[in-house]
This record gives sequence, structure tokens and C-alpha cells, in this order.
Amino acid sequence: MVNPLVMDPWIWKNPGPLHVGDRVRMRRGSEDVEATVVEDRGNLGVGGKRVYGVRFRVDDVSDEIYTERMVDELTLVARAPETPPKRRRKKRSQE
Repeated sequence: MVNPLVMDPWIWKNPGPLHVGDRVRMRRGSEDVEATVVEDRGNLGVGGKRVYGVRFRVDDVSDEIYTERMVDELTLVARAPETPPKRRRKKRSQE
């Protein structure tokens, strides 16, 4: 996961169609694999296309593979679950 404090401010202010944590489908060789978006790299592709860093597994025994793909090579499968906002605790007054 990318730390938003280290992320390029332009990317933070102009989010793309996919978000970190989204499940996507992409082509790898002759088959489709399901991956998770782990990084939004910004508009680095040819013609200013958005590039995303994704992680996936080919099988149960191999390690995760990281690759970067352009937005038009990825198909959204499921959105990342929304994290509920953290509740702020009220301070008790000393009476």
C-alpha cells in the first residue's frame, strides 16, 4: 500500500477510475488473472494514460508478482471495501 503522505499530491487530488485495494482482471499470456491494485502511478503511460501497480498470484505455491499496467489493460472485478471513519473519543471533563 502506498503511504498518502509520500504520494505525489497531483495523484492524490486527481484520482483515477481505480483505487488502491480494488480487485481487477488482466491478461497474462494466454489467460486472465485476478489481481489487486496496490499503487496508483499516475499518468505515466503513452499519451498520458493512467498506470497502476498490481499484485497477483499465478498459483498457490508461487510468490506474489508485482507488475505495472495501463488502465485500459485492467477490468474492474470488485471495489475495495470502504473503511469506516475512525470515531473520535470525547474527552471527559474533570469535575
